[in-house]
This record gives sequence, structure tokens and C-alpha cells, in this order.
Amino acid sequence: MKFFTLFLLVSLTSCTHLFFQPDHYLYVPPEKINLKYENILFDSMDKTRLHSWLFKSDVLRGEEGLVVLFHGNAQNLSSHYLSVSWLTRFGYDVWVWDYRGYGLSQGKATSEGIAQDASAALQFAMKLYQKKSYKKLILVGQSLGGNILTRALSDFNDQKKVSLLVLDSTFLSYRKIAKNRLQSVWFLYPISFLSSLLVTDKYSGENSINKLNIPTLVIHGKLDPVIPFSFGEEVYKELKTKKKEFWQVPEGKHINTLGNGKRADEEKFLKLILKLSGNSSS
Repeated sequence: MKFFTLFLLVSLTSCTHLFFQPDHYLYVPPEKINLKYENILFDSMDKTRLHSWLFKSDVLRGEEGLVVLFHGNAQNLSSHYLSVSWLTRFGYDVWVWDYRGYGLSQGKATSEGIAQDASAALQFAMKLYQKKSYKKLILVGQSLGGNILTRALSDFNDQKKVSLLVLDSTFLSYRKIAKNRLQSVWFLYPISFLSSLLVTDKYSGENSINKLNIPTLVIHGKLDPVIPFSFGEEVYKELKTKKKEFWQVPEGKHINTLGNGKRADEEKFLKLILKLSGNSSS
């Protein structure tokens, strides 16, 4: 009995830390890499104060747009923004924000609370989009952020105004990924079936993905050690939108394709933005 109890406690702890691992450390100050930005505070649906950065581009091009990042489960925006901030060099403004409990955002990270944060972030992004009359609105969800974004979009009234959705290294079901993580540890494998009892999919994107009708790019590395490639295949399969593309990265690992500094990948991504958002030329 003690043996089983120990396993149960370990599994509970593993599932909790798997999804939310916030901290408050400032990883890469934008000033150190000469990026201009604005600190912006906004309120979640329950009035929890959330923190964000808006990076503005000095480049004027025909395809200017607003890129919004829903980042992964660990650290905070100061360690994630580099995956999309490079787009400012090509005429895009970039807005990155933190869930509650992350970075300078108030509150404690919970599934229900972060679901409210995501809805508020989409509404705030739309205000930014309309204020400057951007030509494109691009939403990027990475890892856990892809799941959170997918769920939030199902209730988003301005879904038709989204030019492109990018789902990078993500998954649809919390239960399935928790089971996969438990099965990856040999001594937890025998109780991996408990993931259906310990983890809820109430706030997951599993039941929302087929409601989306947005041009979508799915990115997943075949060597991803965190979210196995098969989960990316499931995301792509369940998408019902007519415009979709799957960027399978043979040597790719976890969320290391965007912002990796490789010119070829940057150009390929920019071309995909134009293609999937309905434009044929740059």
C-alpha cells in the first residue's frame, strides 16, 4: 500500500509540474540585443493583472502585421520572445504576454485561470490589431501555448480576422500527454492509466481543434523529446480548416525551429505566412 501511495504522489506531482512551471527570472533583457519594446499591462477576465511586451518594427513593408505569442509552460516571456521577435526585421510588430503566475503577471497559474487569461489576451490583441489597422494578425502557440490558444480560439468572435495560426510543437489532450510522460519513466509506467483520473481535459484544445476555420501551419520536430512527433501529427489530422500545412522538421527538437537564426528557415516561414494567409507575392 505504501508503495502504491508513493507512486500516486509522484504521478500527481509530475502531472502538475508538467503543465505549469513559471518563474520570475529575467532571462534576456531586450535592451541587451537592441530591441525596442513597450511594457503593457492588461487585465484577465477576472481582473488579474497580466504583463506583456510589445516589440515594434521600424521596417515598412507591404505585409506588415501583428504577431501574438502564446508561449510554453516553463519560465516566462523573457525566455520565449526570441522565437518570434526576429519578425520585427520584416515589418511585423510582435506582442508577447505572460500567463498568471509567470514573470511579472499577478496570480497563481491554474488551468481555469489561464483559460481566462487566454480569452483576455485574444481580446486585447484584437484591440491592438484594430488600433493600428494591421494588414495581418498572426497567432503563434508553442508547446502548451498551442493547446491554450486552440481552446481560447473556439470562443473567439473575431476568428475570421486571424490571418494565420501557427501551432508549434504542441498537443491536444492534457490526459494523453500526461500518460505519455508517465509511460516514459519506467517505474511510473504501471500507473500511467491513472492519468485519466488525475488530469482533466476540461480546458484542453482537444474538443476545439475541429471548430477552427483559420489558415494554419503546424510545426513539429521529429526528434522532439518533450512532445513526441505523433502528437503533432494528431494536431494536423484533426484540423478541419481547408488551408493547412504541416512543417515536419527531420532534425527538429522542441520549439527550436522558429527563431533559430537560420536564414533559410526565416525565409521559408515568411513565404508560408504569405501563402497560407492568402497572399501569393512578397
